Amino acid sequence: MRNSKVKGFTLIELIVVIAIIGILAAILVPSMLGYVRNSRISQANANAKQVHTAVSSALTQMSISNYSFSNNPYASNKTVTVNAASGGSITVNCNATITPTANSETWDLISYLGENFSGTGWASFNPATCSVSFATWQSGATAKTLTAPVTEQQQKTDCKSGAIYGCYPTAAPVAVS
Repeated sequence: MRNSKVKGFTLIELIVVIAIIGILAAILVPSMLGYVRNSRISQANANAKQVHTAVSSALTQMSISNYSFSNNPYASNKTVTVNAASGGSITVNCNATITPTANSETWDLISYLGENFSGTGWASFNPATCSVSFATWQSGATAKTLTAPVTEQQQKTDCKSGAIYGCYPTAAPVAVS
């Protein structure tokens, strides 16, 4: 004789479980997208800090080597643009004339940035003190020019539209009232 009790789930039980999983997924997916965006912004800000540190270190190294910046070194800040392709090819352009060499000085930034660094960095520095006041980083597709820190909310808004960039130092968070 065969046992009349069949073990398993009923159709109603399966539908209830699938509905619960669907509701949980509908709640979690939007919040997970926010975590991904915040992660990209954090990485971009870390890359901007890396550019800041690399340019600061290069300026210190140049200062020790007695390089001088012409065009009144005590004037306002000068800028450095760092273009890095993946694989360690880094080009540095400086808007200050560096003596005794030409405007496109070769700086050893690969040792500071790492060979896998990619993207475009920009730093503003004071040649008199060899200190960097502000640095940014952006990926190749981003078209955002920053000359001062922006708020975290502005970065999130720009990230939603596809502009992923970072700045260092970052702006203080805006208090929500």
